Amino acid sequence: MPGVRPALVLALLLALPLAALAQEREPIFRTVYGGPRLRVRARVATEVQPKSVSISPDGARLAVCHFGRADRHNVFLYDSATLARIGAVHFEGNPVESAWSADGRTLYASNFRRSVLEVIDVESLSVVAEVPVGLHPKTVALSRDGALIYVANYFDGSISVIDAKELREVRRLETGERPRGLGVLADGTLLASAFHGESVHVYPAGSAEASASWEACRFPRDIVPSPAGETFYMTCSMGYIGFHRTGGAGRPFGIARTGRNPRSIAMTGDGRFLGVANFSSSDLTLIDTVARTHRRIRVPGARHIVGVALHPDASEIIRLYATSWDTAELILLTGRARRPLVRR
Repeated sequence: MPGVRPALVLALLLALPLAALAQEREPIFRTVYGGPRLRVRARVATEVQPKSVSISPDGARLAVCHFGRADRHNVFLYDSATLARIGAVHFEGNPVESAWSADGRTLYASNFRRSVLEVIDVESLSVVAEVPVGLHPKTVALSRDGALIYVANYFDGSISVIDAKELREVRRLETGERPRGLGVLADGTLLASAFHGESVHVYPAGSAEASASWEACRFPRDIVPSPAGETFYMTCSMGYIGFHRTGGAGRPFGIARTGRNPRSIAMTGDGRFLGVANFSSSDLTLIDTVARTHRRIRVPGARHIVGVALHPDASEIIRLYATSWDTAELILLTGRARRPLVRR
């Protein structure tokens, strides 16, 4: 740099945090194309615009939320093995996303139009409570101990924190514009992505405000932490998933390519496989986080795949579930899990 003494340049470099320098030097790995192949095994009709699909902790049941069907047939429950419909849940409004309690007895569904959280008894297929939240809620997540429910209020720039026992909002967290993805770590830390704010916000357990935030990719959507909580994965609508360290900030340490406009992410119980719903390309991506591979999976006839779930047990067979927005279908794809090669 003309006019700047070398001693001054050295002093400026030494003043930079060592962690920041290390982060700049750390190479970013990219997954290679390959991994298990999946085929469509079954598909059944749903109601209008099936926005999401979630699977019970034991892997026995699926819940599909119908965004386009107001006031009736809002949520369908299915047998995960056969896709036989178990029953329907009815309430005023229209749901977006759902999450299961750890014992599988309760389903929590966000009601976009009425700005409430629906609390559903799975056995009776009935709404047992409604909890007011912020404006137009979308994503729902639970703390690891099940004591708290988090709801991303998409048009409110906030997250509602609900006491799961008392079924009331205990605090509201401010976020960036259009909060979308929610991920809860093992220590209770909450991660939230702001879709229009293009940022990620970090809330320590019990905190009323973010302890940190950083710029993310363009249009970040879903967040899924690994089981141990040392990493998390985040979809970026420009066509990839970032592998992030929970103690880091911003820059991913790995990238997996997806289809066009990736939306929801699902994970197997052991954290090895990720399933991604690619809305604009109407296909799916399966990512092996151990072997570091990715594979695009075509779904003939599907249009705008929006919801995705993975059976928690993928030790031998991978079971991937997806919803097709335009064709109103729930689709099951299966394939044999491959033993990953050991990286050296």
